[in-house]
Amino acid sequence: MRKVFSSQRLENVEAVAQLLRDAGIEVKIENGRSYRGHRRGNFSYDTRKQAESMPAVWILRSEDQPRGRQMLRDMGLLESTRNPSESYVLASRHSEKDTRGGFTAKRIKLGLLVLIVAGIGLIAFGTQLPQLLKKKTVPAPPPAVAVKAPPAPLIPETITELASYQADVPTALAAALVRKALEEHQLKTACISVDGKAPSNNVMQAIANSNTALHPITACQDAATTRIDVSRYITDGSGSGEATLTVGNSAETLHVSREGHSWSIQGRR
Repeated sequence: MRKVFSSQRLENVEAVAQLLRDAGIEVKIENGRSYRGHRRGNFSYDTRKQAESMPAVWILRSEDQPRGRQMLRDMGLLESTRNPSESYVLASRHSEKDTRGGFTAKRIKLGLLVLIVAGIGLIAFGTQLPQLLKKKTVPAPPPAVAVKAPPAPLIPETITELASYQADVPTALAAALVRKALEEHQLKTACISVDGKAPSNNVMQAIANSNTALHPITACQDAATTRIDVSRYITDGSGSGEATLTVGNSAETLHVSREGHSWSIQGRR
């Protein structure tokens, strides 16, 4: 797991995380907001804050890190580690001498300019000095009292909440909800679907159970077999949200949140 992006604005971090998720890269937001988009209580624009407390995007799988970092470089969000101006060819002695010679000539020119300016100043001062001595000393007027301008009114910052949206159910979340249904109902056989479609091979492997015969929805012929469907994953991009688990004709909406590679099912909404 590696951090690839950080920003004091949580909205920027969440937008980068969503771009990586859209590309099939599993990421994690560190120091993010709570569920339903509430701003963190420790949010501040103070640049003196330590980098550990700033929101950041982490790529979880090492095989996704090169592709994710390249995407951020292409979008100008990550500086390249290569410096095109760097060269391993040593400068020649002639170029070094030319550089030194040019620097010496510049110093001579600057010295002459300083002397010329100083001479002009001495001449002007010498011509005006007698006139200044003849003039009577006039008392300087008292300094004006500076009036402090009232401080500008503070403009309250508009807190922008990210809208929730429906996304495809992640593989790990689908497997966790199906295992929950199997533990609660103790089924001998069941037909599985995710978002109304046959689950992927990764989901079927993750939910393999020696006590229950599991089949994808497309392979179920018996209408009496209990259906288990995971659908309607609603999130705001922070790694938490809600999903609907349907067992037979009974459906319930559960609050879920991602914790690393696993998911926590916190209860009904």
